[in-house]
Amino acid sequence: MIYITKEGIPNELNGKIIKIQKSTRWKNIDEYDTNAIRQVFDNEFPKNEMKKILISEQKGLCAYCMRRIHVNSHSRIEHYIPLSRNKEKAIDYTNLLGVCDGGESIEGKLGHSLCCDANKKEEMITINPLNEKHMELIAYKPDGTIYTKPKDDALEKDINETLMLNGTRNKDGSVLDTATELLKGRRDAYERASRIMKRLNSFLYNSKCRE
Repeated sequence: MIYITKEGIPNELNGKIIKIQKSTRWKNIDEYDTNAIRQVFDNEFPKNEMKKILISEQKGLCAYCMRRIHVNSHSRIEHYIPLSRNKEKAIDYTNLLGVCDGGESIEGKLGHSLCCDANKKEEMITINPLNEKHMELIAYKPDGTIYTKPKDDALEKDINETLMLNGTRNKDGSVLDTATELLKGRRDAYERASRIMKRLNSFLYNSKCRE
């Protein structure tokens, strides 16, 4: 996961959101009418403009799994506090994140777990990429597993169960990677970094020996 700093939105985009907030239709929607709230978000909210802002401030990375994302159908706007839980937060920029599709668009991955928002759905989570202290606890093992150091049970529950960032652990102890192969990607990155460090150390050692 990555620590995200909100950079703000242009006045024009903010004006469009304020217009929705002040509209009679929005004011008349009951806070528990999830379908009506979602209709406004899907049909009236400036989603494409917002998605560009979110992806840009996240440096093109999914807020949860850090996969590369682009402004297309494979990325989406995530509500940190789910749309069904808070009407006003449904169109609040500070509650929105850019995320991948969690593997929903990948064919031939039956049996592999979805991740990120695709698995989170309407669940509330504790771990927050907008919280720098939370992100400082994130650590990685050589096999690609994400964990917290020191261990935080609430955050690890979100990582392993709600966001499914470590795949699925079978009864025999083996791990089934996510549909987007998150574990493999992290493991490969770790191994590439290790090889680079070994070559660098070897170069520095040989250079010192020649002195």
